[in-house]
This record gives sequence, structure tokens and C-alpha cells, in this order.
Amino acid sequence: MILYSLNCAEGHEFEDWFGGSADFDARKAAGDLTCPVCGNRSVSKAIMAPRVAKSAPAPAPMPRCTPGGCAGCAMAGQHNS
Repeated sequence: MILYSLNCAEGHEFEDWFGGSADFDARKAAGDLTCPVCGNRSVSKAIMAPRVAKSAPAPAPMPRCTPGGCAGCAMAGQHNS
């Protein structure tokens, strides 16, 4: 199933679910698409941006130990050298 953003000739915007692009084309050709606001049958797909999942940001790097080792480090004992 795919959710399409649609527009009617009167400029109303709405959404509807379809089994795919062929399902949209078949329903449009059969006159089965109507605007829920005004009933207009001149309906077309609106321009849509793909929804791309964003990856999680990389964790911040561990702070480096002080030149003298971990003795004075705030992270003492929490990381490998």
C-alpha cells in the first residue's frame, strides 16, 4: 500500500491509499477518484518528496587521556587506552 498526496482541479489537497501506481491509474481511468471536499473527478497526484529514514548520528569520540595517563582524566577507568 502507498499513500498518495492528491489535488483536484479546484486546488483541494487530500490523501488516499492505493495498492501501487497501477491501482491509482486504474481508479483514475474508471472515474473512481473524487475530491472529498467538492466531489471534483479531475484528480491528480501531487508532487511528493520521498520519506527517507535518517540514520542516527555517530556518537561523539571519547576524550583523549592526559599526557600523564588517566590519573588526572575525568574519564579515568571508563575507557581503554
